[in-house]
Amino acid sequence: MYSGKMTKELEKLYAEYKAKFGYDVGGVMDLEYTANDYSEYVKDIQKSLSTGVQLPDLYPDNEDEF
Repeated sequence: MYSGKMTKELEKLYAEYKAKFGYDVGGVMDLEYTANDYSEYVKDIQKSLSTGVQLPDLYPDNEDEF
């Protein structure tokens, strides 16, 4: 979930994401992005769109870490 300001750039990325994956990326609760994470958030959405991997799947939980 993203808690920063909405920009024209994000509006465009949200529309592209919804067209590609069928849901609004702004409601993804698995990941947290603050207003300070704006550029990382944009980069992650762009990566998701270019690779075809949904945003939550870019950072899968690894239960074997602990």
